[in-house]
Amino acid sequence: MRLATAFIFLQMTVVLCLASPQQSEQGRALARSYFVSAQKALAAGDSASAVKKLKQAVLADSNYAEAYLLLGLTEFQRGETAKSIAHYKQALKLQPQSYSGHYNLALAYLREHKLQEGREQLERAVSLNPKQADAAYDLGVVLLELGQPSSALPHLQRAKTLNPQRPDVAFNIVRAELEAGHAPQARAEAQAAAQHLGSDYQWNTAIGQLFLKNAQPGDAAAYFREATLIRPDDAEIRRQLALAYLASRQPKQVFDIIREPKTGEDHYLRGSAFYLDRRFVEADQESEQALALAPDNPQVLILRARLLQRAGQQDAALELAQKAVSLAPDWDEPYYVAGVSSYFIRRYPEANQNLAKAVKLNPRSARALFLQSIALANLGKLDQSEQGLRRAIALQPNNARFHCHLGILLMRESNYQQAEESFRKAVELRPDYALSHYELGKLLVHSKQFKAAAEEFSQAVAHDPSLSAAYYQLAQVHAKLGETEKSERMLAQFQKLHAQESSDSAALADDARKETESPELP
Repeated sequence: MRLATAFIFLQMTVVLCLASPQQSEQGRALARSYFVSAQKALAAGDSASAVKKLKQAVLADSNYAEAYLLLGLTEFQRGETAKSIAHYKQALKLQPQSYSGHYNLALAYLREHKLQEGREQLERAVSLNPKQADAAYDLGVVLLELGQPSSALPHLQRAKTLNPQRPDVAFNIVRAELEAGHAPQARAEAQAAAQHLGSDYQWNTAIGQLFLKNAQPGDAAAYFREATLIRPDDAEIRRQLALAYLASRQPKQVFDIIREPKTGEDHYLRGSAFYLDRRFVEADQESEQALALAPDNPQVLILRARLLQRAGQQDAALELAQKAVSLAPDWDEPYYVAGVSSYFIRRYPEANQNLAKAVKLNPRSARALFLQSIALANLGKLDQSEQGLRRAIALQPNNARFHCHLGILLMRESNYQQAEESFRKAVELRPDYALSHYELGKLLVHSKQFKAAAEEFSQAVAHDPSLSAAYYQLAQVHAKLGETEKSERMLAQFQKLHAQESSDSAALADDARKETESPELP
């Protein structure tokens, strides 16, 4: 019985094998007819019929790669991305060297936000046909989105070589150069592209936004200015130009372009310009008008809060900052401003919490790291405080105040050698910075270098005659050196200014306040 069954199976196999070529040929012919019908349906705008015919084509001939490819493309255009991916993959199994298959599959992946898969398919497409500008360009943009601007540049440059007139290619080359940290190259690329794109206000505006986003506000202002010349009545471009002027510390230019403020935004921009120009009375007036017209604008609230902080009204400033937090929870500035006010009313845990959130949202905010480290020091968390200060210094290595406060912290940790290095670095960076001389003088007193300490204290009072603690320390040093008359004179000067108990802490608090009041604007 088993032999009979095996014989029957063998006969069936032979029959199938003998019939296969004829059936295969018939299947291919039938599939081609369905494929042609699908093409006609697409030409007539009937994608539903086309999909139906293409499915019949691949059923008739499962090896029909072109039908899978057209089926995937049609589904992609109908928004059926998952189905199109499956059919593109099937086409590539049959024709792995198909440029169109890899390129179209990449586009489907990108629509699904699968950047890494899209990148792999684009790299394959580029290797198969290096002369296709679209694939080179798309690969460059994907690499930018993946945070690899240096890798993106060769592909974008290749796309530019293949098609020199495309504004989107020029835009993304400038973007890649900026994100790679190559500001001079970005500037040169933008200037070269402006020769044939400079009459396009949208291109100028987009390039201006790129430079502004990447901390090149001077360049941004130039392109926004060109855009305003082309479209002088465009209020949004003028607003962006004003922001660029503020960021590049050109407040007077803001007054020129907003002569008659009408909206809350106008008053905010003028108020910010007055703030930057340290004309605080005018800034206060503009901020009040801005707040009246736009009470729920987070930027307006923060400008008003900063002015209240300068006036010492920390509770009122904190209330406005908290409102701004609720309106713009993903913006770091309201948390920073709330942290400042919390710090100055000595709510150190609350200050630390707000400043930590600001740092999380903006890890490159050196001033938030600085103030958080001081709050942490007040909470006795010296290790965390030191880490924060060192991060701030890494971001702003030439900030003398940061080096000075690191020295103060290191002294608290009895790390005198490194503390002295920090103080001397601060003095080197800013010889007129009184606090660094004062703190270095205290350190020299600790090591009994009284003459050197006297020189540092003398430098401190020369640069800041209101630094009462320095007079007291100088009086003590002169006494140790036997210079009684000098000691009495310095002690009298100290007594004219402040009581000893509060002088040191007041000096440190005032120094921290100066850092928080630096006119940096959103």
